[in-house]
Amino acid sequence: MRRATMLACLPWLVSTLLVAQDPPSAAEQRSAISDGSSWHLKGEGIVACPCRVPCPCRTNGKASFGHCEATLYLHVRQGHYGPVNLDNMHVVNTGGACAMSHEHFAALYFDREASREQQAAFLKLMASFLPSQSAEFPLVRTVQINAQVTGDHYYQVSIPGILQMVVDRNFGRPEPPMHLSAAADYFSNTLQYAQNLRYVMHDDEANLNFDYSRRQANYRDVDLDSEQYRTKQMLIQFQNGSGWFNADQQRLIHRLNLPLPDLAVTKRLFIDLSDPWASERNPRDGAARREADH
Repeated sequence: MRRATMLACLPWLVSTLLVAQDPPSAAEQRSAISDGSSWHLKGEGIVACPCRVPCPCRTNGKASFGHCEATLYLHVRQGHYGPVNLDNMHVVNTGGACAMSHEHFAALYFDREASREQQAAFLKLMASFLPSQSAEFPLVRTVQINAQVTGDHYYQVSIPGILQMVVDRNFGRPEPPMHLSAAADYFSNTLQYAQNLRYVMHDDEANLNFDYSRRQANYRDVDLDSEQYRTKQMLIQFQNGSGWFNADQQRLIHRLNLPLPDLAVTKRLFIDLSDPWASERNPRDGAARREADH
């Protein structure tokens, strides 16, 4: 988008552009009940949150600091819910527990291009994730979502007056250095850790005011359908916060042949990537980096 390009090239214009944009819509409280329709989503998503790397929420643990204001940007390249076409849909979801719950201070933002019918269908789709097949959405807004992806790895996402998120899958390198690994998430069973360059949120009505830049971020490739939930093939369906993948999750990981994350190696690699001099100060970090590369 032209506006997103200007934000990328001229950061000092951000405040001016935020004022120039139309104000966000008034927040609505909405609810949804899945009607059992089949659905399919294909696209990508990025999440940023305040947790340490690796994020313990993703391996059935508790948030690093007792809270996890995670924001998901989801781009549905192709999709449908029943007869409703969801192609090229852009959604932002912010909530607690890595956006795994619609309780507490959750907020959902639809791009202005999404019709009311598409919004209702997407809410029903999200409701189908839950055992009750129903969900409450305390704050739903229709906004302008500006999203620019450079080189399939550098994401710049903004909602004027509300959100600024910049994530790099490559950590400034030619290729992503982090590998995909098994993780609990509503839209995928695998995640790839990425670099959180900026993550700032201000929405007073949603009680979301924070700057968690330089914390944790991750990427997921989305190719998900209703059958995966109906047959309980998603790790998130067995989440219980026990501290590590439980027996049900481990059986699913084995059955689906998902790569298990090595938390110690991931942590050391992240430190090395975030601080190029870390391996010289601590040789063990350099050894971990070499182990992860192989």
